[in-house]
Amino acid sequence: MLVDDKIYLGTSTRPEYLALKYANRLGSALVRGILGSLKRGR
Repeated sequence: MLVDDKIYLGTSTRPEYLALKYANRLGSALVRGILGSLKRGR
């Protein structure tokens, strides 16, 4: 599922993508949220 200028995030009812122009700001927030959740889950 390659799409120009977008990062594939996963599939809900349809494929979900993050536009690269938002990836730096929102992508780092997503990673921090995922890592925080992993730490709390231990």
